[in-house]
Amino acid sequence: MANIYYKLDKTRLQIIYRSLWTIIFSLGLYILSINFLLSSPQHQLIAQSSSSPEQAITPDDGSNQTMNLEAARQQYLLAWNDTAFTSQFDLFIEEGSSLGYGVYKEHVPANVFRPGETIVLYVEPIGFGHQPITDTASSSQDGSDNVSTTTLYLMNMTADYIISDSNGTELQTIEDVPVGNLISHRQNLELFLTLTLRQDEPFPLGDYIVSYVIHDQVSGQSFQIDRLITIDDNTATALSSLEP
Repeated sequence: MANIYYKLDKTRLQIIYRSLWTIIFSLGLYILSINFLLSSPQHQLIAQSSSSPEQAITPDDGSNQTMNLEAARQQYLLAWNDTAFTSQFDLFIEEGSSLGYGVYKEHVPANVFRPGETIVLYVEPIGFGHQPITDTASSSQDGSDNVSTTTLYLMNMTADYIISDSNGTELQTIEDVPVGNLISHRQNLELFLTLTLRQDEPFPLGDYIVSYVIHDQVSGQSFQIDRLITIDDNTATALSSLEP
């Protein structure tokens, strides 16, 4: 009887082992099939197409920075239009040295000139106006006339030169000298003027006051710059007299 029970128990254990191996093998096949489906190109394509639209249309950092700069420029234009027309920077420079905004060679000595030397004042104005101008252009295409309009901006400034002696007695006045006339596609904010005064007849040696009155023909505003100059035929002597 003991041998019979032993044989029955051994048969049951073999059946249980076989069932366990069958379950493990089926589970392995199921896991492999899932991994295969997840790694298939079709599944990856579906996953990409289901990503959020916000991620697909988000602009890059460069676009954001450009938008920020343009917004800042519009704010600057608002402040500009509330700024009085004046000079933010001016100095005497060497004749012919102004090659662009902030590009020049400073005159040395600063306000001492030789008889007959051309006197050039470099000025960076701010607060000037921009007058809109409508530019119309027409073209023919396919037998029909096409008309396009573009908005341009006019910047226009003139200057008066008033030359006085050191006591303030007026000696000569030169009026309505064109010093800045520009038509641009943009509302330019960086603009420089070169106010040129020529000694057609050399000034007598001595000290003078030159008053520059700059007029903005667009806004109707004006400002004045007063400069003391010295005419001396010995530049080295004049330079040493300026030193402390």
